[in-house]
Amino acid sequence: MHPLIFIKSYYIICSDIFHATTPFGKGKRMKRRKHKNLPRLLMLILTALLLCGCGKADKTTDNDIGIENSETMQKDPAKNNSADYTPDDPIDDTQPAQTGPEPSEEPDPTQPETAENPENIAVTEIIATNSVNIRTAPSMDADVYQVAERRTFLNKVNESDGWTKILIDNAYYYVKSDYVKDKPLPGESTGYLIAIDAGHQSRGNSETEPIGPGASERKAKVASGTSGSVSGLAEYELTLQVSLKLRDELEARGYEVLMIRESNDVNISNAERAEVANQAGADAFIRVHANGSENSGTNGAMTICQTSGNPYNASLYSQSKRLSSLVLDHLTAAAGCNKQYVWETDTMTGINWCQTPVTIVEMGYMTNPTEDANMATAEYQYKIATGIADGIDAYFEAE
Repeated sequence: MHPLIFIKSYYIICSDIFHATTPFGKGKRMKRRKHKNLPRLLMLILTALLLCGCGKADKTTDNDIGIENSETMQKDPAKNNSADYTPDDPIDDTQPAQTGPEPSEEPDPTQPETAENPENIAVTEIIATNSVNIRTAPSMDADVYQVAERRTFLNKVNESDGWTKILIDNAYYYVKSDYVKDKPLPGESTGYLIAIDAGHQSRGNSETEPIGPGASERKAKVASGTSGSVSGLAEYELTLQVSLKLRDELEARGYEVLMIRESNDVNISNAERAEVANQAGADAFIRVHANGSENSGTNGAMTICQTSGNPYNASLYSQSKRLSSLVLDHLTAAAGCNKQYVWETDTMTGINWCQTPVTIVEMGYMTNPTEDANMATAEYQYKIATGIADGIDAYFEAE
């Protein structure tokens, strides 16, 4: 019921009651007069009561709408002006769910990343400066695929956060960047140290020394060597001439070179020569010699290394044999001389004391007139030096 209607009805009722009971004058006896509008009064009271009841029902209806509106506001935050609104209802299943990209699976640290089209991937050659673990991922927790030994060549893809990404076959692996560096260009350092021993010396030393560590067998410390049948050149002179040219050639290719001797007037035993190379940590030991034979017709180059059963350094056999083979192949190709073979023997003191891959290069026979004359020339000596250097290159490239 509207408030104005209720007030008006109340006013009429009260007014009628008032007039029905009001006295006519002061000091006079009050008379009650008969109310002419009594039926009208009763109808108004009855109507007012009915209207009040209808208002109560209307109020209830308003409350239901409010609840309904409240629920709607809770479900529709766009219609809710309250700053504290927090939607609690679940998302309407009838609306399409908003989906983002599916989370990628964590990479398996035991498996390397596969390289797609590896033939099209640009790489840079690098070299291990120390033994380093090759891992399947750029993490110290990743599995070790293999160990790259010092001087190993690797193919670098890129570098990030202290890790160098490398390509091996069709997969990516990682090494710590602190233990690798770019392969030097011609004239730059390769990081390899080559010890060169120009065989013999101007005066031999007949004192003896053990042929190997702890050996009871002994041999003369060093001899003066043979001499050229037509050139008259002493072997110790020839070996130093070739060794110096080999030094220059290797240094031009970026190798570090240690010369065991650079003059003829020295007194260094064969065991001591090996020890110099060992102490320097040489990556290869090249011992330059010339051969001799009772048969003047014998000619050609050969190399010498230990046997697989050497009692002093058998663990170096495979490396020494490969070094000897490659040096022999490239020397004979460069010089155009006869290729003999790799002689495996455990009788050489200068080999038995070695703790690094070693080869003795017998570059030709000084007892053969033609070969002796060739070896006495600078041109042929350069060919020998170039061939030996080519063999050393091939040895390290194949590691």
